[in-house]
Amino acid sequence: MSAREAVTLVARREIVERMREKSFLVSTVVGIVIIVIVVILASVLGGGDTRYVVGHTDAQGAAVADAAAAAAQGSDVEVESRPVDAGAATADLEDGSVDAVVTGDEIRSKDEPDDELVTLLQAANRQVSAAQALEQAGVSGDEAQAILAPPALRVATVEPVDEDEDAKSALTFFIVLILYGQIITYGYWVAAGVVEEKASRVVEVVLSTIRPSHLLAGKVIGLGLLGLGNLLLTGVVGLLVAAATGALDVDGQVLSSVALALVWFLLGYAFYACAFACAGALVPRQEELQSTMTPLSMMLLVSLFVAFAVQSNPDGTLAQVTAFIPMTAPLTMPPRIVAGDVSTLEIIASFVVTIGASALLIPLAARIYSGGVLRTGSSLKLREAWRAARA
Repeated sequence: MSAREAVTLVARREIVERMREKSFLVSTVVGIVIIVIVVILASVLGGGDTRYVVGHTDAQGAAVADAAAAAAQGSDVEVESRPVDAGAATADLEDGSVDAVVTGDEIRSKDEPDDELVTLLQAANRQVSAAQALEQAGVSGDEAQAILAPPALRVATVEPVDEDEDAKSALTFFIVLILYGQIITYGYWVAAGVVEEKASRVVEVVLSTIRPSHLLAGKVIGLGLLGLGNLLLTGVVGLLVAAATGALDVDGQVLSSVALALVWFLLGYAFYACAFACAGALVPRQEELQSTMTPLSMMLLVSLFVAFAVQSNPDGTLAQVTAFIPMTAPLTMPPRIVAGDVSTLEIIASFVVTIGASALLIPLAARIYSGGVLRTGSSLKLREAWRAARA
């Protein structure tokens, strides 16, 4: 049997066996349902205008509330001016019918009002007071209007404004979480599969036909393709729901960014999967697997926290440094790509570094795997597995 045939056979077996497991099907369906629910909730609850209902009990309060409503137009804040009975104002505040009541020289609310609302009402009160002062001074009509409502300042930015910035920020957050979950899940499956084969002595039969490196390659490739398909399905469903609900404007940039995220999953998985296979080869039982997996799990967890820090500052020093660290690049680069804060040259360089590190790790992992996969009875150290392979 040639090397290609052996690797293909093992990869096909891993895919078929995992897809037959109910746990895999259930986890896939649950994951997709969670993504759909999150996207729908983000569309329903996120975004939109902040709305305040301001009650007034007299003419002065009505003028202030109306001025605040007029000033809020064109912004992401909506103010509704509503007359309320003075005797029922407290009851209206307590039952939430109104957010605040303007009466005379006072702003009343149930709890401490939002600073945004207070700022609007205070500015409106100054405008109403100024109008009254101008009227008393004999200034009215167009002249008073020109004084009280000068032309608004034009807003200009050096960099173009991305109207989907908030949506893309949410997208990068989910991409990082999903990549982390996929890498650690499928990495664990690689390690658990190795231990299961060792414990059942199946691996001894398999290795009488194919080489350990071919078994390792087939296992990693098979589960990697399965993970890629799972991730692709989740991404397609998520984008379709986001486009249908208006949660995200799915354009060419978003699609290309998601496609690159899939590629980064492959790179991250290739780097970590071989290490997880080594972790499985060092222990004889599932109960002992956690001890050898802990360093890898901690490394991924640190990379997750670093990715969140990079998301808040995608063009900072930390983002640029971690782009060239193979352990962190698979989780820190996708958010920067989606945000558009990374150059093509940097993406290519990061790809090369991560691929190079994975290429160097694969033969080392194959040797440790070969030395440890047939050893049963007690846990091994890396040095012992390395020497066993050499022997």
